[in-house]
Amino acid sequence: MFCSNCGAQIENNAKFCPNCGAAIAAPAQAQQNTAQYTAPVYGAPAWAGNGAVRQGIPAPGFSDRVNHPEILAAVKKNRKAARVFAFFLVPLPLIGFVVYSIVSEKMKIGQAAMIGGIISAVFLVFAFYSFIKERAKNTYEATVIDKKSGLTYRHKNTDDPEMVTEYVTVVRTSNGKKKRIVEQEGTQIRTWEYLQVGDRFKYHPQFHFPYELYDKSRAPYIACVSCGTKNPVEDDRCKKCGLPLLK
Repeated sequence: MFCSNCGAQIENNAKFCPNCGAAIAAPAQAQQNTAQYTAPVYGAPAWAGNGAVRQGIPAPGFSDRVNHPEILAAVKKNRKAARVFAFFLVPLPLIGFVVYSIVSEKMKIGQAAMIGGIISAVFLVFAFYSFIKERAKNTYEATVIDKKSGLTYRHKNTDDPEMVTEYVTVVRTSNGKKKRIVEQEGTQIRTWEYLQVGDRFKYHPQFHFPYELYDKSRAPYIACVSCGTKNPVEDDRCKKCGLPLLK
């Protein structure tokens, strides 16, 4: 069971949420309350309404727009662009070293071809590994159970490690497994920024921004799944690329 107020996971026989203290409705009442909400319909979404909830925020629930034709087309386009980029990136070291050998005459063309070929091969292996790793990721549902940060050392290609801040978001999936999402200073810190303790969410690995909150009223923004632009929660489409938002 999950708390209808904060989304935290609770015991089946609990009367109060251990996270926010809200009273837990009886199963029959909870089912009745859930039945009041209808899934968003493309072009005419069912909003939560006015009052305590701002206009334009959908009722709690995961969006069925993950299968929206426009979003699916954008995902396919982004994957194609990534493959094209990799196709042009892989041979660049080989071409670059050969051209340098011809222009500068400081390196024999055979040596240049060998060095460039090795680097291009490394690029190819890395691109292939990234592609396989991305395809292996699965969608999962989870709840944030802890967040912590601290200093750690980041080892670069030097003997002097750099001290950086590490941000760890701990989540528990719907099948009971615990995951640690680790981000470091100097990289894109989006999980730590977007998810708070008690948030129930879905992870969509096929999207540029993969997180979808169950309760959008708790979201600081809704990021576009294609371009990552941060949009107001009240908006229905991305202000930059125009794609439907997960609402």
